[in-house]
This record gives sequence, structure tokens and C-alpha cells, in this order.
Amino acid sequence: MKTKLSLLSLVALFFIASSCGNSEMEKRLATLERRVNQLENGGVVRNNGTLPTQAQTVSNVPEQNLSANAAFKWDQTLYNFGTIQAGEVVNYTFKFTNSGTEPLSIQSASASCGCTVPSYSREPIAPGGTGEIVVRYDSKGKNGQQSPVITIVANTNPKQTRLSLRGFVQTATAP
Repeated sequence: MKTKLSLLSLVALFFIASSCGNSEMEKRLATLERRVNQLENGGVVRNNGTLPTQAQTVSNVPEQNLSANAAFKWDQTLYNFGTIQAGEVVNYTFKFTNSGTEPLSIQSASASCGCTVPSYSREPIAPGGTGEIVVRYDSKGKNGQQSPVITIVANTNPKQTRLSLRGFVQTATAP
């Protein structure tokens, strides 16, 4: 637990220290996100927007434990909304396909802060069917680099999947 918190703290520091358009920093953040996700999900690395869409295994995790009867295949799991003015609202739709063999049911979707609100259909998604998570980010009262995370809990393996927003919020300058 202490390692998980330390890694999460490290990721948070990177988000604060990074600036928009810094591809080297984005690569380092992606690596850290994969490591945190791996620790939280028992050795399975989920797509973070830059990896292939299939789950990747770690050598110490048996392959048979990774099969899921329902599985997300995301179009992307990271959305960079760029630079916006404080007070603007960003809406984005994360789209997915159930690549499993049984209906996919989302149990919950929660955000890392109150400024971000996810919504989703409560109906199961049939194998081969598509679904979406609509995310609303309100930048009111925000300033600087922002990186809210949405955690999806579903009947998949692993049970949790993370979606991320990235961007920079500017405050209006006085004339």
C-alpha cells in the first residue's frame, strides 16, 4: 500500500511539473502510469492511450488468470484537451468495444476530483457491442496543468480501468 501511494505521489508530482507538449515528459508519465496500474491490477498492464489495446502480461503472472469473459477494447484511454481558459467546460466521449465473450457490465465510474463527472449506460454491452463513457470536466477555479483520472469498475479482468484527461487551464490576464 505504501509503495502504491508513493508511486501515485510521484505521478502527481510529474503532472504538476510537466508542461504541455513535452513529449519526453509524456513518455515518462506513461511509463509511471503503467507501473502504478500494474501494481494495482495484479500484474496486468492496461492501455493508457499509448500502448496497444490488448492487456499485456508480466512474466510472473500466469496467462490463464488473465482471460476475461468480458473485456474493454478502448479507442483511446487518454484525451488531451490542450489549453483552455479557466471556467471552460470540456466534454469528451471515451468509446469502447466489448471484445470478450460475455456481456460487459460497468458497475461504477468515478473521478479523482469533483470537477470531473463521468456518465455511462447501465445496460450490459453484448460481445462485439460498443459503449461509451461521457466525461464532463469543469475548469472553474482551476489553474495550470490538469490531469483528472476516471476509474471504471466492470466485470473485466482486471476489474478497474483508468481513463485520463490532460490539459492546461489558463487564468484570464487583466488588461
